[in-house]
Order: sequence, then structure tokens, then C-alpha cells
Amino acid sequence: MAVEVNRAGLLALQLGRLKDAGRLHHQQVSLGKLANTNAALAVARSARQVLGANGIILEYPVIRHMANLETVVTYEGTADIHRLVLGEALTGVSAFR
Repeated sequence: MAVEVNRAGLLALQLGRLKDAGRLHHQQVSLGKLANTNAALAVARSARQVLGANGIILEYPVIRHMANLETVVTYEGTADIHRLVLGEALTGVSAFR
């Protein structure tokens, strides 16, 4: 979990540096948002599993964080849009018209 959290922080830091330098592209933002949201959800799921049955009760904040992250992943298809943006960047074929 520590590796994923630090990797996400380093990715956000690099994207911030690119933005400050005026070299950030929207495809990189999509990559960062998608990767960091997925990493955060994986960490929350691991933390819930470590806590066992306690991971699903509201006494511990893990299940609440996990539920919040699930909505970030699926809210209005955001993750799907980021995937389509990345697909276009990789293949040159636009999914949008």
C-alpha cells in the first residue's frame, strides 16, 4: 500500500511540474487521474481486507473511503472517458465525433 501511495504522489508531482513548465497535455492528465484513482481504490480495498470483518463496519473509515472511491471511478463514466482519451493518444483513432 505504501508503494502505491508513494507512486501516486510522485505521478501527481511530475504532472504538476509539467503543468508549471507549460508542457502538460490533457492525455497526461487523463493518465494521471485514471492511474491514481485506480491505485487509491486498490489501496482502500487492501486496507479493508487487512481489517477483515472490521473493514466493513462504519467504526473504521476504510469502507467509507472505499465507497467514495468507487463513486469517483464510476461517476458519469469518468474512468471510461479517460480510457477513451488514452486510447486515442496511443492509437491515433478517436472514439469521439
